[in-house]
Amino acid sequence: MTDDELVGRAGLVERARTQLETSGSVLLYGPTGIGKSAVGRALVAERARSGWRVLSAAPSQSEAGLPYVTLLDLLSNQLELAWQVLPDHLRQPLEVALLKASAPDTVRDELAVRLAVLHVLRRLAASGPVLLVVDDIQWVDPSSLEVLTFCARRLTEGVHMLATEQVADGDLPLMAEACPEPVLQLEVPPLGEPDVLALLRNRLSSPLPVRTARRIHAASGGNPFMALELGRAVLRHPQGVSPNDPLPVSSRLKTLLGDRLADLSTATHELLLHAASSPRPTTAQLTHSLGRPIDAELAEAEGLGLIDVSSERLRFNHPLLREFVYAEATSAARRQAHAQLASVVEEPVENATHRALATQEADADLATAIEEAAVTAGGRGALGAAATLWRLAAERTPADQPDDRGRRLTRAADDAAAAGHLVESAEMARLAVRAATRADVKVPALLLLVDAAWSEHDQRIELLTEAFEAAAGDERLEAKVWIVRSHSAYFDRRLDEAREAARVAEKLARKCDDTEVLVDALSAANSVEISVGGGEAADRLLEQAGELAIGLPLTKTVILARQMAAMRELFRGRTTEAIAGISTLVDEVRAVGAIRWLAGVLISATAIYERSGRGAEALAAGHECLQLMQDLGDEPEVGLVIASRAEWAGGTATAARELSEAALEAVRSIGNDEWTGPALASVGLVGVLTGDPQRAVEAFDAIAESGEAAMPYDPAVIPWHADYAEALVAAGRLDDAAALIAEIRNRAETLDREVVKIGLSRAEALLIAKQGDPAAALDLLEKTITSAGDQLYPLDLARCELTRGRVARQARRRSVARTAFLDAIEQFESYGAPAWREVAETELARLDVPSRSRQPSELTDNELQIVAMVRDGSTNREIAAALYLSVKAVESQLTRLYRRFGVANRTQLLRTVDRGGS
Repeated sequence: MTDDELVGRAGLVERARTQLETSGSVLLYGPTGIGKSAVGRALVAERARSGWRVLSAAPSQSEAGLPYVTLLDLLSNQLELAWQVLPDHLRQPLEVALLKASAPDTVRDELAVRLAVLHVLRRLAASGPVLLVVDDIQWVDPSSLEVLTFCARRLTEGVHMLATEQVADGDLPLMAEACPEPVLQLEVPPLGEPDVLALLRNRLSSPLPVRTARRIHAASGGNPFMALELGRAVLRHPQGVSPNDPLPVSSRLKTLLGDRLADLSTATHELLLHAASSPRPTTAQLTHSLGRPIDAELAEAEGLGLIDVSSERLRFNHPLLREFVYAEATSAARRQAHAQLASVVEEPVENATHRALATQEADADLATAIEEAAVTAGGRGALGAAATLWRLAAERTPADQPDDRGRRLTRAADDAAAAGHLVESAEMARLAVRAATRADVKVPALLLLVDAAWSEHDQRIELLTEAFEAAAGDERLEAKVWIVRSHSAYFDRRLDEAREAARVAEKLARKCDDTEVLVDALSAANSVEISVGGGEAADRLLEQAGELAIGLPLTKTVILARQMAAMRELFRGRTTEAIAGISTLVDEVRAVGAIRWLAGVLISATAIYERSGRGAEALAAGHECLQLMQDLGDEPEVGLVIASRAEWAGGTATAARELSEAALEAVRSIGNDEWTGPALASVGLVGVLTGDPQRAVEAFDAIAESGEAAMPYDPAVIPWHADYAEALVAAGRLDDAAALIAEIRNRAETLDREVVKIGLSRAEALLIAKQGDPAAALDLLEKTITSAGDQLYPLDLARCELTRGRVARQARRRSVARTAFLDAIEQFESYGAPAWREVAETELARLDVPSRSRQPSELTDNELQIVAMVRDGSTNREIAAALYLSVKAVESQLTRLYRRFGVANRTQLLRTVDRGGS
C-alpha cells in the first residue's frame, strides 16, 4: 500500500511525520492487521523522497531465535562502508557477529559489536539523516535488540527510528527502549465506518452493497486487514450475501480465529451460537433459550478471552468472533438456535426475525406476522431492518399468493432504497416484477427499477415503456408513470417533452383524486418551469405542492415537495423561513432513517445555510451530503459539487478549489450533464474567491457556451451570474460584463428575484470602477448597502463591503477602504466564512503596506528558494521535503509573503515578485 492509498490515517501520519522531521523516533503499535505497516511504509516513502538514508528490517517470529539476524538486515546495504570506517578491533567482532568471518565469541566481542554499530550509525548520520525502520519489532532477536538498545541510549541526533510493534487490543508497547529518544508512541486505532467503506471502495475489484459494507465494518471492528479479507470473501461468494446470511470468513481469517475456538466444549459452542444469533444477548435470555444453567460455559468462554459479561449483557471481545461462530455453524444448527430464541424473545420485531429464520417453509400466517413486524420497524425509523423483514415476509409467502409476495418485495425494495441499500433495492424490485400478476403490484416495482437504472438511458426507457403498458387503464398508475417520464425527459434535457408529461400527470392525478400523486406531479412540473424560466409559474407550483404536502406521511414525494417549498423561500430571500423549513425536514428525514432521501435534502440544506450566512452549518451539511453519496454509491460526483460549495462558503479556499476541480472531472467522466453546469459554476466561484479570474472566466464561459439547458433560467436557483460578471471585468471583457449584468437584471425583474440584485450591483460597481469612475462605483455600493432590506443573502452584503474597500482604495480614499475592509472582516467572521475573511484580511494588510514594498532582491535566501519552487509548481509538502522544513513552516512563510506583498495566492505572489514587488 502506498501513502496515496492510505485511508483515514492523515492525522496519524502528520503526527508521526512531525516527530521524525524534528527529533527522535516513532513507535507505531496495535493489533494484527490494524495498519501499522501501511502507515510505516507511507512514512518511509516520504523520508526516502526527502533524501534520508533508510536502513530497514522486517523480523519474523520464525527467525527470532537467530542471533544478529535483524542487525544483518539493517546493515546489509552498508557493509562496505562499515568495513572502511571501522578500526580493526571493531570491524572483526562485527564481521563475526554477521557471519562474515569465523572466530569464537567472547564478552569483549559483544561489546565491540555494539560499539561498531554505534560508530557506523554516527558516520552515516554525519552525511545526512538516517532512518532505522523495524517492522514488527517484537520479533527482533535478543542479540540485535541489545545492540539497538545500546545505541539508542547514545545516539544524540541524526539517527531516527520508525518501528511497529504488534500488541493485543488495549495493551501498551514494550519496545520503546530500543528507539533513540525522544520516542513518540502512537497507537494505530481502528478505522471508523466512513473510512472502512472508502477502503472497500478503493481496494476491492467490485463495489459492495452499502449494507454489506457496513456489516463488514462492524464485524472487523475497524481493522483494515480483516475488513478487506471479509470483503474479498463476500465477492467470492457465488450467490452473494443477503442481510440474514452470515458473512463468509476467508481462510486467512479462519486461521487467525479458529485456534481460539478449537478446544471449546460442545456446550460452550452451543452457547456462543445462541449469542451470535441474537442482536442483544443476555445471560437470562440465553439461559432460557438453552433451557439449562450456563455458568460453566460462560466461565470457559470468558477464560479464553472470547466474551465479556457485564450487567448480564454478553459481548464478544471482537465482533468478528460473532460472525465466525455464526458462519461456521450448520444451517440446521442456526435454525434451531433461532427457534429456541423465538420462544423466549417477546419484542415483536426481534421475535418475528427469529421465527422467520427458524424455518425455510412458506407459511401465510408467519408471513403476515413478519409483515406486521416490518411495519413496526419502519415506524421506528429502522428502514434497513424493515426492508429485511419485508423480504423475509415475501420469502415465507406461499407460492399460490404471488401478488402478496410481489407487494412485500416491492415494499422491501422501497424501504431499502430509502435506507440507501440500492443494490438490494434493485434485486428486490426485479423479483417483485417477476412475481406480480396485478398492475398495482407490478407498476410500482417497475418504477423502482427505473430509478435503479436511471443512468442507463436505454434500459430506463425500456422499463418506462413496460410500465406504461402495465398501467394502461388505471389513471392513478398512469399518472405515476407520466411523472417518472417527465423526470426522465428533464434529465435528458428534453424540456418540452418533460413539461408536457408533467401536465398530463397533473391532469390524471386530479381525476383520480390522489393527493400524494398530485403533489408529485406538481413537483415534476416545477422542475421544468424553473429550467425554462417560468418564475411565477414555478413559484405557484411550489406553493401548491408545499401546501398539499402538509400533514401527509413522510414519503419520497412529500419530502421533495417540502424541500422545494423551503427553496422557494430561499429564492425570495426569506432565509429565516427557509432555514426553519429545511432544518425541520432534515430532522424528520433523519429520524425515519431515509438515508438516501436525506442526502438529497442536504443538497438544499447546504444551499440554504450557505446563502443565509451560516457557514459552519453549510460546511457540515455539505460534507455529510458528500459522505452519504459516497457511501451509497449514488451520484458521488454530485456530493463533490455540494461539498465544494460548502467549503466556498464556510471552509477553506484550498479545499474548495480541490473539491470543485474534482467535481468537474467526475461529472464529465460520468457524463452527468444535469450537474456539469453546477460543477462549472463551483469552479468559477472558487476562481473569484482565490483571485484567479482566468480560471473563473474559463469555467463560466463553458456554461454560457452550453446554452440555456446547462443551468436553470431562474438566477436565484444557482446564483453565479454576478461572479461571472466580476470575473469578466477582471479579465478586461467590459462589454461582455455589461451585457450580462443587464440581461440578468432584466430576468430578476421579470421573475421577481430581488435577492440577486445585490450581487449584480457589486459586479456593476467593479465595472464602473474599471471604466475609470471609482467615485461613481463607490456611490453605487454605498447606496446598495444602505438600502438593502431584510430579504437578502448576508454573504452578498459582506462581499459588497469587501468590494467597497477595493474600490475605495483605487479611489485613494484610504479611511473608507479601511472601514469597509474591517466591516467585511467582522461580517465574514460572524457568518462563519473563513476563506472570505482571509481575503478581506489580506486586502487590509495590503492597504497597510508602505508604498515601497520590499523588493524580491531583499528576500532571504530561504524565501527565494520557496518562491523559486512555487514557480516550478512544487506543492507545500515537496517544498518542505526539499528544504528540511515542516509543511506548517512552509505554509506560515507563504502566508507572511502574501501579507507582505498584499496578495491572496501563489499566482498573485509570483506576478508581484516578477514585477519587482510593486
